[in-house]
Amino acid sequence: MKKYLMRAPSGCFDNPTHFDCISGNLISDNSGNLLFPHSISRAIMCEDVTIEYIKTSTKLDDNRIAEINSEYEAFIIPLANAFRISFINELTTLAHIINRLTIPCIVIGVGVNGVIKADDKGEYPFDAASKLFINAVLNKSDCIGIRGEQTAAYLEHLGYVRDKDFMVIGCPSMFLYGADLPHPRSFTPGKDTKVSINSKAVLPEKLHLFLQDVCKKMPDHYYVPQNIYEFKTLFSGITIKDTQKTMKVYKDYPQDLSHPLYRENRVRGFVSAEAWFKYLKGRDLSVGSRIHGNIAAVISGTPAYIIAPDNRVLELAEYHNLPHTTIAELPEDKDIFDILSEVDFNCILKGHGERFERFCEFFKRNGLTTIYDDPTYCSDTVTPFDRKINSIDFYGPLVPLPFADYDAQMEGIRYLRRQWKNAEKKTSEPVKKTRRQKIKDMAKKILRSR
Repeated sequence: MKKYLMRAPSGCFDNPTHFDCISGNLISDNSGNLLFPHSISRAIMCEDVTIEYIKTSTKLDDNRIAEINSEYEAFIIPLANAFRISFINELTTLAHIINRLTIPCIVIGVGVNGVIKADDKGEYPFDAASKLFINAVLNKSDCIGIRGEQTAAYLEHLGYVRDKDFMVIGCPSMFLYGADLPHPRSFTPGKDTKVSINSKAVLPEKLHLFLQDVCKKMPDHYYVPQNIYEFKTLFSGITIKDTQKTMKVYKDYPQDLSHPLYRENRVRGFVSAEAWFKYLKGRDLSVGSRIHGNIAAVISGTPAYIIAPDNRVLELAEYHNLPHTTIAELPEDKDIFDILSEVDFNCILKGHGERFERFCEFFKRNGLTTIYDDPTYCSDTVTPFDRKINSIDFYGPLVPLPFADYDAQMEGIRYLRRQWKNAEKKTSEPVKKTRRQKIKDMAKKILRSR
C-alpha cells in the first residue's frame, strides 16, 4: 500500500462544521484552495493508495520530519500563486521542510502573483525565496508543474529552463475528470437565468457596476464569496471593516449584513468542494472575477464567463481556453446579454485532451502513477476517490446569519464571543470598548429575532 502526504488546508474527506472551518481557517483564506487538492487526490488515489493531508504554515520538528520520511512515498504540494510577497515566509518554511525530507517532493500548479514591478536591478522582492524553494523541489523531483505563461516567464527570469526544470500544466482543478471535461450545459440567457456571481472587494468600480447590472437583469442570482473574512460576515455578522482594517473596499460591495444581497438571502459560502459543485450544478451560469469560482462551475458543467482582474487569472483563462475578458476590455456599451450572445462556451473543450496528456506526462516524469494509467479507465469509472467522497454527507452552504437555523445562529454567537476575547488581548481600551459593544449588540439582535 502506497501512502502519500499532501499539502492542503484540510483533507478532501474531512467534513468540518462551519464553525470549525472558519475558526480554524480550513480554507487557508480562500475557498479556491479546496479545489486543486480535490482533483490531484482523485488522480493519484489508485486502489493501493492512501492520502493524508498536512498544513505547512509552521515549521516541523525533527521527529515529524523523520515520521514523514519513514511513512510516506512522496510529499505532494499543490500550490496556487505562491510566488508573491505575502507568501515569502511560508515559501521559505516549505523549502526548509523539503530540504530535510528524503522522499520525492512534487509541486503541482504553482504560479506567480500578477504583475509586480522589478527593481532597478531587474529583481523581484520574492526572488530569493522563490529560488530557495525551487532549488529544494528540483533536488527531490524531476520538474515543477506551473500554471501558465506568465509564471513560465518568471521562472525563466530566475534562470530555470522550460520543459527541463518546469512544465506548464495549468490548474489541476481542470482535470478533475481527466480528459472527460464536462460539456457546458446549454441555456438561453434571459431574466430567468439562474446566475452565480463571484468577485472581490478591492477590484475596480467598473467590474462592480457590471456585476450589479447582471443582478438587476437576472433576478435569480446568488453571490459566492471565497475569502475567509467574508465567511466570517456570513457566519457571524462581523463586517469586512472589522476584520480588514486597511483594505480599500468598494463602497457598494456586500461588506456587512445590511447589504441587499445579505438582506435578501442571496449569499452562499462553501466549506467543501463537493457542496460547491452541487450548488453550481443547479445554476445556469457563473460570472465574475474569481478564477476558481469559475473553474468550479466549469467542472460542474455550468457555463462560466471570467472577467480577469489581473495576469494571474488571465494566464489560466488563456491556457485552458476559458471564456473571458479583462476588466479593462469589458465593454461599457454592452450588457450581459450582449456579451453572452458572442460567447462560445464550448471553447473550453478545444485542446483539453492535449492539455490533459501533458498533465499526465508531468505525473509520469515525477514517478507518480494515476488512475488514468489504467487502460480500463473510462468516463463511467467509479474511482476509489469517488467511492469515498460519495459516502460522505458534506455540510451545505453557509447562509447569511439572519437566515441560518437556530443552531447555526448560536454557533455564530459563539464565534462572536471568541472574537470579543481576542479583541480584549490585542487592542487598546477604546477599540476594545467599541468592538465589545458591537459584538454584544449583534448577539442581542440575534437572540431577539428567535
